[in-house]
Amino acid sequence: MVFDKPALALVSGMGYERVADETCSAPTLRRRRDEWITAGAADHLALAVLRAYDRMVGLQLEELSADGCITKAPEGGECAG
Repeated sequence: MVFDKPALALVSGMGYERVADETCSAPTLRRRRDEWITAGAADHLALAVLRAYDRMVGLQLEELSADGCITKAPEGGECAG
């Protein structure tokens, strides 16, 4: 139950308080994260989660601008794009 919560936080950008529920609290999520960092598994875990998410949903990183914004300017203008 603990594994899917950090994965959700990672791919969605939500905080642990938002991801936590009755099955796993935010402090538990932070504690597990710290344990995984100490064990050296956090980087591998993050990469594996992002790769899996990219295969299932698609991150479309090539379509992001430098600031990460993927919205379009409805009025256009010389500064748009």
